[in-house]
Amino acid sequence: MSTPELTSAKLFVLPRALAEDCYEAMRVHGETGAELFIALSAVFDKSGEQVHFRRALIPEQTCHKTHEGLLVTIDGDAIFALNRDCYEEGEILAGQMHSHPRQAYHSRADDELALVKLPGGLSIVVPDFATGPLRPRRWSVSQLQSDGGWKRRPRRVKLKLT
Repeated sequence: MSTPELTSAKLFVLPRALAEDCYEAMRVHGETGAELFIALSAVFDKSGEQVHFRRALIPEQTCHKTHEGLLVTIDGDAIFALNRDCYEEGEILAGQMHSHPRQAYHSRADDELALVKLPGGLSIVVPDFATGPLRPRRWSVSQLQSDGGWKRRPRRVKLKLT
């Protein structure tokens, strides 16, 4: 049996405890005025239509403050280590989560410097440096397309907090 593709997934399941851990890490980083990128590893269910996020992985990264705003860079060795870790655990790098200082949207820099490279993967952007309660309705959720571009998550693809 071949491995399913993320583009065929209809449901991405994010455990609440995992989301809360990510929120806390982003909030703490945000207190210093910095964004934080978190990689989300996952596995498919038996049907191949559901993706279950398992772990939050924080690669070594640098947050830069530019005249256009904040920018996070992650070097190639750190990205390789992330992918190796996922492979060794039988997982895939299916998502990423990071915060913005104000509004949640997928920026041009987010498009170009994404950790997730598998078509169908999700990018979750959280507003206000993740301050306040966990509110998925305020998140911007984008999906990587087969052509390499990011688009707002289609309605047929659900992100469920459990």
